[in-house]
Amino acid sequence: MNTKIYLVCLLLFCYCFSPLQALASDETEELKQVMEDIIEWKKSSIGTTSESNLFNNSFLKNAGDTMGDWYPIAMGRLGYSDDYAAYLAVIEDVVEKRYRTSDKLSDTKSTEWHRISLAILSVGGDPTQIGIDQSGNTINLIQDGTYNRGKTVSLGAQGINGWVWGLITLDSMRYMIPQDSYYSRDAIIKEILCLQLADGGFSFYQDVADADITAMALQALAPYYNSEQVYRYTQQATGKETIKTVRQVVDEALETLSSLQTAKGDFKSWDTENAESTAQVLVALTALGIDSLTDTRFIKNGKNILDGLYQYKMNDGGFIHAKKYNPENPTSLPDESNSMASEQVLVALASLYRYQNGYRSLYDFRQEQPENIKKQIQLLNDSIKALPKEPTTNQVEELFEQYLAIPITERSYVYAYVKLAEAMEKLSIENTSEPLAKNMGEIIHGSGTVTALFDASTIEKEIIFTIEDVEKVKSLPSFATTEHYVEVTKLLQKLERAENLKDYEDLLQLLQQKKHEIEEIEEEIQALNEKILEELYPFSELSLKDKESVEQIVARFNNLSEYDQQKILSAEDVKKSKTQIANLYRARIISIVLGGFVVCAIIFVMVRVRKRRAQKRNTEEWFDE
Repeated sequence: MNTKIYLVCLLLFCYCFSPLQALASDETEELKQVMEDIIEWKKSSIGTTSESNLFNNSFLKNAGDTMGDWYPIAMGRLGYSDDYAAYLAVIEDVVEKRYRTSDKLSDTKSTEWHRISLAILSVGGDPTQIGIDQSGNTINLIQDGTYNRGKTVSLGAQGINGWVWGLITLDSMRYMIPQDSYYSRDAIIKEILCLQLADGGFSFYQDVADADITAMALQALAPYYNSEQVYRYTQQATGKETIKTVRQVVDEALETLSSLQTAKGDFKSWDTENAESTAQVLVALTALGIDSLTDTRFIKNGKNILDGLYQYKMNDGGFIHAKKYNPENPTSLPDESNSMASEQVLVALASLYRYQNGYRSLYDFRQEQPENIKKQIQLLNDSIKALPKEPTTNQVEELFEQYLAIPITERSYVYAYVKLAEAMEKLSIENTSEPLAKNMGEIIHGSGTVTALFDASTIEKEIIFTIEDVEKVKSLPSFATTEHYVEVTKLLQKLERAENLKDYEDLLQLLQQKKHEIEEIEEEIQALNEKILEELYPFSELSLKDKESVEQIVARFNNLSEYDQQKILSAEDVKKSKTQIANLYRARIISIVLGGFVVCAIIFVMVRVRKRRAQKRNTEEWFDE
């Protein structure tokens, strides 16, 4: 049997039984069920019925916040049916509003740019074209939050998180970095490598590895695992001049992670076993193409990482943070499902599902690989795995040529490459593969792809303003308040982008007017809050000289709806301030009246005394006569 026939047979065998094929039916269904249970729990936790969308008006109030962005990320990567257009409409409006402030999204946390960018991509949006700033320029979150972040504040101002999530965001669509940018990919990668600890892991504050941060660092470095590029840098933890490839750093970090896994299969952070840390490690392993369910490095006492994760599952479908109570984290109870824990587990399970079923990695938002590329990569992975212990030079060279034939931005999916690279080194075959970091950019602008994984269909982006939407517009009150912000925003943006816009131009004007009214109320709330801080704080020190300010502020406060009044600082104190001033005024009047009585009494007494003295003098004079 010649080499080619031998390889073909092995390829067929490996292809049929590859772990990258769809999970066995029962395993797939269990994984799907757990993910659906989390989503149903989240709906229930905010008072939403199972039949309704999670991304409703109540949920969307948190769009652009940590509480509101991770569920869209997880659900978008699953293509789970929901109102993605509504989320995209609101998040775009949120970004535009915050870009009118000096800090824009955050003056210190670049991760805010990164989280929002990933969320936008998850629902099919484009973070490089997400609204217009106050100068009329297109808002580009990738530019402002990552490769040009250093023009305002360092990408690493919040520590390693900024570098890690900046790199993840850059590679989410394989964004090209302009030549005049502040940071390059290589620069960001080097910053991450510099922060590796002496024990091989990474941490935010400590000098020992933290599972959470180590896992996140691996997620960022995963696309460069196959790169042969050598980086020279000073390791901050040791002060040593270091020369390493990304693969060397990743392998050391994986060894450290393996040592941190508990006998239950889970991971801890800050001395506490928890669901979120375990979830982050699972995402890291899938990003690197590691089968966490079978890899012996991540099986302890017969328990794999999924076993470790499932121990935090509650009967209501949600997940708890940890099994023991931490008074410093009172929202994370050991017997009550936790939103953050549940969303992070959902993200991790979505990542596992994508890996197990041959989709792009969790934070790779490009369209799914063309079938020809996918098959090419699959066959190459299987061929490399099938190499004998002592392969021939021809066998290795042939496989390396196949590797080079794969588009450079797709080579990170050749998970078996390291075996090929080792064989080449052993046989002294020159490795001529290009540096990945310098060639990772593909596009300048681009929208994320939402693929319904459970039926493998791409969610259509055609927008039609429906009769149901028309009825929603007609049901809006005559005078809108901020309570109607989400509804008006999503309807307006949907209509603006709808194929049938011309049919409803009258509604467009109405919605624009409602949006304007709401923005005026928002400005009034902000202005009123500033005035309260400036003129009324602290309320305990109010005096009669504040009477005019109090009356003006209370009058403006009373002009707001009850819903909007709730957004006013110390609303109850504001309500009481007029009474407080009235009481002070009343006390002043009473004091004046009482003072008058006292004066009158004194005068009365003095007159009486003078009269008596006069009478006495008169009597004495009479007797003298």
